[in-house]
Amino acid sequence: MNGQGGPKKSFEYRDLFTLTILGLLFGIFFAYFFQIRSYKALTFVLSFPIAFLAVTKGLKHGALLSVLSTAVYGSLVLFKIVQGTAQSGFIRESIANIGVLVSVGFVLGIISEVLDFRHSDSFREVTKVETFIPDQESGLYNFKSFRWMLNGEIKRVKRYNIPLSLIFMRINNLEDFEKRYDAEEEIALFREMGRFMRQMLRDTDYIGKYSDTEIGLILPETNAAGTNVVLMRVAERREELIEAIESKWDEIIPDLTIAASNFPKDAGNLEELVNVIDSRYQAF
Repeated sequence: MNGQGGPKKSFEYRDLFTLTILGLLFGIFFAYFFQIRSYKALTFVLSFPIAFLAVTKGLKHGALLSVLSTAVYGSLVLFKIVQGTAQSGFIRESIANIGVLVSVGFVLGIISEVLDFRHSDSFREVTKVETFIPDQESGLYNFKSFRWMLNGEIKRVKRYNIPLSLIFMRINNLEDFEKRYDAEEEIALFREMGRFMRQMLRDTDYIGKYSDTEIGLILPETNAAGTNVVLMRVAERREELIEAIESKWDEIIPDLTIAASNFPKDAGNLEELVNVIDSRYQAF
């Protein structure tokens, strides 16, 4: 069910390319402005895109560009040494420049990761279990908790370029149900729906109320194929939930619909994913 083989998000590559080009242009501009020459200028120019990626994208991308830049720089240095045109102290200076290229990517990347871990929504990955617990009555995360975790997951998958899927189940005639049954029965209905859907989930998945009429499943690191597997399991056990509902609420039988969407296949942000789900609801 894991979506490790999910499709890559194409605009991420354009994003990385844009940051690299901008960094190079900044480096060339400042090297020219401060009249920096020779291999120091090359180090100066290469340091900018490394720094841009390390700060905005974290250690992985900063370190990768550090290694690539060091390879380019080292090749030029080696070529000059082979030619026999290297002057006194050139090798020592080159080692220092290589040290700068490496440290820019790794040091800034580590700092970026640490700050992001401690101060951003990515810190949710450590604190989510301790911070939020499902409601004792319904067994579901409430609106605030579920949406906060959903926003955190979207930021995480966009940062690390991994897939994520959502499955929503909606009660279309909840208003009619509320007119016939009291609030306790409504809670019991959602608890029954949550119990049924939880059987399809892994320990790393989440289930909670997205709105008054909808419960949602968050499936981290699950691509479209993995989502289809879950939907097939739901379809296979559909009668189990229908029978349980009809046996308890036979006067106003809830009208259930279900839909799913996947990041990045269907959309690139949370709002678009939810819009896709709204357009895909079909009879349960």
